[in-house]
Parts: sequence; structure tokens; C-alpha cells
Amino acid sequence: MRVRLRPLAWCSLAVCSLAACAPPPPWATADWRPANAPQRIVAASLLSTEVLLEILPRERLAGVHVLAADPRFSLVAGDVQGLPLVGAEAEQLLAVRPDLVLCDAYTRPETLALLSSAAVPVVVTADPASFDDIAANVQRIGRVVHREAEAVAMVARMHERLRALAADAQAVAAWRVMNLDGGLHTYGRGSLFAAVVAAAGARSEAVERGVGPFRKLAAEALLGWQPDAIVVNGDPQDGANLPVWIGQHPALPLLRCVERQRVLPVHGALFNTTSPRLVAAVEFLQQSLRRWGQP
Repeated sequence: MRVRLRPLAWCSLAVCSLAACAPPPPWATADWRPANAPQRIVAASLLSTEVLLEILPRERLAGVHVLAADPRFSLVAGDVQGLPLVGAEAEQLLAVRPDLVLCDAYTRPETLALLSSAAVPVVVTADPASFDDIAANVQRIGRVVHREAEAVAMVARMHERLRALAADAQAVAAWRVMNLDGGLHTYGRGSLFAAVVAAAGARSEAVERGVGPFRKLAAEALLGWQPDAIVVNGDPQDGANLPVWIGQHPALPLLRCVERQRVLPVHGALFNTTSPRLVAAVEFLQQSLRRWGQP
């Protein structure tokens, strides 16, 4: 079957082909710093939005990603009110006339290529797997916007909070914790969730079972593992109300941690953040486990 591409699709393919043949632009290097401080910055990711709102005057933001205004996904939804919102398409990003666009590792290659073809510097932050990775992303953002000192201070505050939590880590050292969703997916070694569990002082059940960054589990495996607590994406205000999908699953109600109500809902925006604000998830996990006492 022949597939007919729309003109825009042909254009995108052509730009991507040219970009593949061209040498990488200077802003693609990890240590790039523009000669002049950018004044019309687009935060095209939640990470860059959270960081820039803390280290940069608002007037230097030409736009932020539309998801930054959605409280289901964003921790700064209230803070971005009044700022222009942009989508993920290159045309939408270019419409606000940026002199720098900050993206993340999930930005589509054709978007990056189209922005580069328009001579707009694009900086792509790395997909973090640890708090050190988060610190590196913050410092890179600070460098490209000429706010190095503010970025260093932001990282220092993150490490200070982590050190304070480490002082109480022994109190929850016996807990075996894992996360789960309705599809029985979990995060293991090399994931930010594993970093959160370790920073809280608990043990990651998935990591100790040899699970990589992301895996779908069999119900039989979960019943064999019997974690002491499960973290789920949800509203902490629900308290003892278990997610509906747990009760609907034939095996999950048989987990001892479910029987004992050791299921901890964490708000999706906090669960998925990749900025230093993730320390709040560490605090919440450690405090919740300490409140429950011993596993």
C-alpha cells in the first residue's frame, strides 16, 4: 500500500535529512554557553519550567509548555498563570520568537531539526536516573541562561534537604517498597523512583529482584515478592481508599501490604517530576513509612 505524505510531512522529512548530514550546531555540546544571555526563552518541558521559574526573572520567559499549566502533571501550574503557553510542535514554539528553547529527551527529532533549521538554539536536557543527574540538568540550564550562581544554589538546597533526610534514613531501613500501576508496571534499577526510595532510606523491592528501569510484572511474581508497601499514582487525600484497579484485580487484594492498607498514593505531578522538587517525594515517602512504624 502506498502512503501519501502531507506537504508538512515532506518538509519535516527533508529538514531531518539535511540535519542528519549537517555538522552538529554549537548548542548541541554539553558545555555550550551563549555569548549573550537569552531574553526570550521557551521552557518546552516541565523540568525547564520548574527550574527557570526558580532561577530566572519571569520577563525572560517567552513561553512555557502547555502541560506546565495543568495541575495533573505540573507542580507549578499556579505559578505559570499569565505566561504564554505553547505546544510541542515546532511551529508553535517558533511563533513566540524564542532565542533559546529548552527541551527534554522526549522531544521529537523532527521538532529539534526544524528549530535548528530556523537557527534557534535548542538545548535538550538528559533523561535523569539519579539526583546527581538532576543536579547536572539544573546546572546546564543555569549555564545556558547565564544564571549559574542561581542554579548552583538550587542544587545546594536539594543536597541539603537530602542530607537531612539521610540522617533519619535508618528508621525506615527495614521497609521493602515498590511502585505499581494498573498495568502492573514498576520501576527498578536506573529509575528516579529507585533513587527516591534509596534517598528515603528504604529498600527497593524491584531493584533487589533485578528489575531494570521499567518492567511489566506478572501477578504471580508480585504474590511471591510480597513487598511491605506499594506506592501508586494518586491523590494523598484519599487516605485509606485504595485505587479502584487494585480491588478489581484478582490477585492484588491477596498482597499482605494491600490487606494492611500499606498503599501510598503520591500525586502524579510529584511522582513524575524530574527537578529538585522530587526531594518532596523522598520526604513524603520517609514520613509515611515512619508513621506506619515497622513493616
